[in-house]
Amino acid sequence: MSREQFDLLDGLELTKSEYEWLERRFENMTEAEKLKFAGAMDILHPQDAAAVIQAASQLERFSLLLGAGNDAALGKYVLDNFHAAPRGSLPYLDVEKAGRMYREEYRCSFQDGHCVQLYGALDHHAETPLPYLPTAGDYAIRVKLASRANTEGVWVGFPDCGESLAAAVPDELALALEALQVKSAGECIALDVDCCFPQLTGILAQYDSAAKLVRHAVDLGYIWAEQGQGQPYFLEKWQTVMELEDCTRLDYALDLAQNLSCYEFIPRSVDLGTFGREKAVSDGVLRKSDRFLTDCFDGAAYVGEYARRWGMSATEHGYAAWNGTPLAYAYSQPPQEQMMM
Repeated sequence: MSREQFDLLDGLELTKSEYEWLERRFENMTEAEKLKFAGAMDILHPQDAAAVIQAASQLERFSLLLGAGNDAALGKYVLDNFHAAPRGSLPYLDVEKAGRMYREEYRCSFQDGHCVQLYGALDHHAETPLPYLPTAGDYAIRVKLASRANTEGVWVGFPDCGESLAAAVPDELALALEALQVKSAGECIALDVDCCFPQLTGILAQYDSAAKLVRHAVDLGYIWAEQGQGQPYFLEKWQTVMELEDCTRLDYALDLAQNLSCYEFIPRSVDLGTFGREKAVSDGVLRKSDRFLTDCFDGAAYVGEYARRWGMSATEHGYAAWNGTPLAYAYSQPPQEQMMM
């Protein structure tokens, strides 16, 4: 139901295209996004439809502090998660005052037993024409779950935490289960799946259990957010390997993410000369400190020989080849020929 979101816009004039975009955006919102949107309207007080659309398309800039729905609860949340208070000081700390001080210093809004906070500011320069503006949030994967108590269903997105909150992570799944009036995903059925990787098709039909689908979606979201603990070109390599292996299954994609070291790779998005020099340094062919040799080095030729040596195949996101290292399977079944070896 998107009526409750439209009620927050009472008094604002909307064109037909603005109304239709917002209607699609509201229908695609997860439970966490609904809270963030209500908080955004309270924090920003938008005066026109353009400002509403800007907020609705940048909800990732808002954080959700779960359960911090009043000054006392917010103060406890802040002291537990953001401030390492010395143990001896705890009996003397006024949690309600801490919450009030935090709320007054930062842009916060209490919504339905939780706290919504805007980090920084919205990007006023990222204007995209309405027909091309995404109507779903920035998630690796979203699953629409339904229950006996809520047959219409709700969306839950993964990863379910913002990068700015490492220790205090808003739990999208907990909010979804609350809206569905169930205790676990095992009591639900999955109605739909939306994934950022277009090669993963028919995901819903790959699972006979909503609980298992959600477990795999949680892991996909975690891997997508972590990106190999900051490994360069991680997402590009993952997508390239998925294309190389003709991967269409979610469980297989998770296994490939754990086995990227089994593949040699060149990204499409880089300058080959620069990439070749970086690779030569990592291979021990060059010393990074020797600027004279590095500047004279033909990185493009080096990376070209690397590609020929491994017989790399071209894909949309890069070039890759299996390097012969056996793959480990934790999520999917290995190919039949490997099981017979």
